[in-house]
Parts: sequence; C-alpha cells; structure tokens
Amino acid sequence: MPQIDITSAAIAAAAIGAIVLLLAVLALTISLLRLVREARSLARSAQRAVEAAEVQLPQLLTELREASANVRQLSTELAPRLERVDDLLDEAELSLAALRATIETAEDVVRGPVAAIERARRTVRAAGAGLARGADKLRRGVEDRIEG
Repeated sequence: MPQIDITSAAIAAAAIGAIVLLLAVLALTISLLRLVREARSLARSAQRAVEAAEVQLPQLLTELREASANVRQLSTELAPRLERVDDLLDEAELSLAALRATIETAEDVVRGPVAAIERARRTVRAAGAGLARGADKLRRGVEDRIEG
C-alpha cells in the first residue's frame, strides 16, 4: 500500500474545503442578489402605494367632508318636514273621524224614516189581523144564530 503524504492530503482537503466554501459563498451571493432584487421591487411597490395614497387621500377626505355636510343638512331639514308629516297625519285622522261621524249620521237619517215605515207596516198588519179575527168571529156568531 502506498503511503499518502500528509501534506498532500491536507492540501487536497484544504482545496476541497475551499471549493465547498466557494460554492457556499456563491450560493449565498446569488440568494443575496435575489433578495436585494425583491427588496427593490417591494420598495417600488410601496412607493407607488404611498404616491397613490397621497393623491387619493385628499380626494377621499374632501368627499367625506361633503358627505358629512350633506348628512348634517339633511338632518336639519328633516326635522321640520317630519313635524309637518305628523301634523298632516293628525289632520287626516281627524278628517277620518269626522267622515265616520257623517256616515253614521247619514245612516241614522236614512234608517229613521225606514224604521218608522217598518213600524207602521207592522202596526197596520197587526191591526188588519185583529180586524180579520174580529170579523171572522162576528161571521161565525151570525152563522151560529142563523143556524140555531
């Protein structure tokens, strides 16, 4: 078996270690370059987002102020209108009550003569029936005397 020289083995091991270290540094450098590229892309996106916010935020605040003013104006104008609607509903309710009373009065006016006529009819019928019974009784009495 040939004897390996320790110096040559150490040099070979050192060379292999240097190559492995060089490959690791190369991989780390590539990863670092990708990371830097992604960081730049992220920074650009963030910058665009900030610029968009700087442009849109004042517009949004202006619109919110306008909306707030509109709501304030609407609430100011709404209270008197609601009172008017409430008054109109009260008037409608009173008008409806008056209409009901008028209808009831009209019904009483119409029913009054009709009821009087109906009472008179019943009275005439009762009197007619009484007269008919009395006449029948007289007739029988006369017949009984004639036969008897």
